Amino acid sequence: MDRKPWIAAAALALSAIGISQPAAAYPLRITGQTRATQQLQLDVLRAIAEYSGRTGGCRMMTSAHMTIMPRTYVPRQPTRPAPSMGGHYEVWTVSICAAKQRFQVAMWPARQGGADYAITPLTGRMSLLAK
Repeated sequence: MDRKPWIAAAALALSAIGISQPAAAYPLRITGQTRATQQLQLDVLRAIAEYSGRTGGCRMMTSAHMTIMPRTYVPRQPTRPAPSMGGHYEVWTVSICAAKQRFQVAMWPARQGGADYAITPLTGRMSLLAK
């Protein structure tokens, strides 16, 4: 999948939700694999940025690595039972505000079309500066 248009769209959208630095100075790097559409990726990243702003006072995201979890994955609670609703789980590792944080993302088809999701933090903020 060509992610260049997605990266540009994500950078613009993240700057619109209050990223403290200009998007051009801090491009969002997306790696890994996801089953999320570009719109769903944007919605989840926006929600993670809003969570980070509430819990840590900063929303500046520089990268996200996405991993699709196998069907045998045992989710951390609380979350929705995504596989029983036709969905799946992913783990997203996000670099945000000079730290990394991991999130469990449950995704499932929405009744009205598109997808619904639930985000569960798996870790606290882990400093990028610590070895």
